[in-house]
Amino acid sequence: MKELNPIYLLPVGVFSFLMGAALGRSRKELSMLAPKGPLPGVPITHWERFITVMAIAPKRHVTSRRRFGTFGLDARRLADVGFMDSPRKATVDGEMGVWTGEWKQPLSTDKFLGSMPAQYMAFKRSMTRMAPKIAGFVGAIVDGQKCSLSGLLGVGHLAGEAGVESWVKNPEVRNRFKATTTNFARTNGIF
Repeated sequence: MKELNPIYLLPVGVFSFLMGAALGRSRKELSMLAPKGPLPGVPITHWERFITVMAIAPKRHVTSRRRFGTFGLDARRLADVGFMDSPRKATVDGEMGVWTGEWKQPLSTDKFLGSMPAQYMAFKRSMTRMAPKIAGFVGAIVDGQKCSLSGLLGVGHLAGEAGVESWVKNPEVRNRFKATTTNFARTNGIF
């Protein structure tokens, strides 16, 4: 068999390269790294696990304390992330100290409860806004456990970002607000 001269392969190689460049997919969007969630340094798989743990109710659910939807966001937090105005505590249906407010147009209770994209957006905004404000407590030891960002976000989801510090530093606060402490246990260590 006659051996092919390498000089003849050069045009075939150039032609193949040019065809690949013309017809091939761009590698610009491809990456060997895991996709990231909305929080810096948090892989999307960990963010999705956190969402699964934090999704506690059907999308149309409203608690007696007026926590709305799948993630149980209250009016104070919804105002913090731009979905409501004028958050204040009031007595609602005999419950004292319930956060209430006015929905920003075009939202209403029905529209918010009927829209998982709106509920997810409010939750995501809440977590991304809170994360840098509570990051200083990551690594703190609480009742023998090292606090992770996800655990502290679980605390802040119920206590507000200002409540995270007192929850971390004061065992009496942790005992008094058992639901917040339970939320920490459910979410700590995810990321």
